[in-house]
Amino acid sequence: MAAYHQMGHHSRNLVLEESDLVAYRGAILSPVNEVQADMATFLERLQAVPDFETIFDPQLYYPRAERETLRHWPYFPRDVDTADTANDAWWRALTDNLLTVCQTLGVKAICTPAQVPTAYTNGYYASCIHTARYMHRQLQETSSRIRGLQSAVVSLPDLAAEGRALAIASIISQTPFDRVYVVFAGGPDPRRELDNADQLKGAMRMIAALNESGLRVLVGYTSTDVLLWKVAGAHDCASGKFFNLRRFTGTRFEDPAGGGGQLGYLVEENLVAFLRGGDIPRVDAQGMVSDATRANPYYAQIQEGLVTGDPWVAVSWRLFLYWFAEVQDRIETGLLDVRTLLREAENRWTEL
Repeated sequence: MAAYHQMGHHSRNLVLEESDLVAYRGAILSPVNEVQADMATFLERLQAVPDFETIFDPQLYYPRAERETLRHWPYFPRDVDTADTANDAWWRALTDNLLTVCQTLGVKAICTPAQVPTAYTNGYYASCIHTARYMHRQLQETSSRIRGLQSAVVSLPDLAAEGRALAIASIISQTPFDRVYVVFAGGPDPRRELDNADQLKGAMRMIAALNESGLRVLVGYTSTDVLLWKVAGAHDCASGKFFNLRRFTGTRFEDPAGGGGQLGYLVEENLVAFLRGGDIPRVDAQGMVSDATRANPYYAQIQEGLVTGDPWVAVSWRLFLYWFAEVQDRIETGLLDVRTLLREAENRWTEL
């Protein structure tokens, strides 16, 4: 059970540096943000990190639109603008090329290729399973050491419908792989936290059902909702330094200044919220800064930045990532009860 880095624009420094972020046990690689030669160099440096899992996400969610460096990767379909993507042969050829690239890179795991559909039908999810079965056979026939993960791009609005979460989980559970990489789509913009109760409950039901079927669930693009996904049964969760690496939207492919936001903030566990600089002293004066925040090795640097006026945006990324890994550990070991935390957070907001 581990936290994963959701790689994005200029994220590699947080993985490679000697820091308090060593609790991360893997990284989800993004070809949208790296050319193949640079990623190969990055992976060579990661070989020195013991038990660190590198997972390649093909990032074919919007192949006809947001491409950036993706178009330069050998597996990227040159006929993507004209091809019939409902054709099994097209997906098989893409999968073969993808596996060749991943074997060359030496990654440890790979997510099945998946697109964001125009409609999240049962047929769409069934086609994703069909692609996974082909990849599974290819990995077995080549005796590859690469492990596979079933990609599951799921519409959050759809999960609000009664019974939909269990129906989707039933289809996804037919995957030949023992792990599922869940990407929730259709939520708010990257700077907003998930706030639709019916959608959140549906997402938790789906994660719980996948977990009960024996699948290990890795939820990508996670923010403070990590609290809910862990309670629901997610084995692993991934997040990144930018806001657009904590919420999957079409804008995540834009430059971080447009999609992620260069803002200093403090993730405060006692309020389950992100606080801007002007609010941190006010919350501190009310005695509502959590023990987890005070124990965070980056908190003192943020306090210093507030006093001196020095930039502390990069420190806030590190504080969040430290909390993201550490809070999962406390949930797993029983040191943190999420239900109690959320009740107390609601009371604190009322008091404020």
